Amino acid sequence: MPDIPSPVTRPRGRPRKDAQFAPMDDVMAAAIEAFSVHGYSGVSLRRVNDELGVSRNLLYQRFGSKANLWRTAVDWAFGPLLEHLEVTDDETADPIVRLRVLIRNFIEFAATRPYLARLVAVEASTLTDRLEYLYHHYIEPIQLRFMPVFELLREQGRIKNIPPEVFYFLLTSGGSAPYGQIGLATLMNPQLISPGEKTAQVYAENVAEVLINGLLLAS
Repeated sequence: MPDIPSPVTRPRGRPRKDAQFAPMDDVMAAAIEAFSVHGYSGVSLRRVNDELGVSRNLLYQRFGSKANLWRTAVDWAFGPLLEHLEVTDDETADPIVRLRVLIRNFIEFAATRPYLARLVAVEASTLTDRLEYLYHHYIEPIQLRFMPVFELLREQGRIKNIPPEVFYFLLTSGGSAPYGQIGLATLMNPQLISPGEKTAQVYAENVAEVLINGLLLAS
């Protein structure tokens, strides 16, 4: 199983209030967390500046607007997911094996980055320019990563003719749901989201098993 890149976490403690610079990863981590929890309308540059503990002019000077901050934070958060799926996808493998690995890698990556599922849930409820950006730059490319596998399996007569959109929503809104709904998952079964690579691997394998079994034609 390929190693999953570790998410960037901000160091303990806050920068001095008069700091003129905050590391980009710290800024992006604070911004994507705020947008994924409070939604675009619930976030201001002041809120993120206060979270970072820096001058209230810092983000305006660096990004110019909340829209630019949102777009940069989304690129920072979702770009590594696309890269991870690409570099871990063995196109020479049997398509069922390839599909299983893609599912597992998606779930395991999302498990350490709950802001991914939360942000999509927040933005997907209404058609906006932000959702268009998120869709065309990240959601659609994820779909296109899976599509050749589906097409090959259909040609081989190995899976049912289930629309790929059904699979996508089951994988993302269903499979990664515990990581976007941590409060609910905690009430249901705290072990489901307990820290540890093994826990995420077991959960991801269970999701892969359910999805693939639902796709396969009886032999």
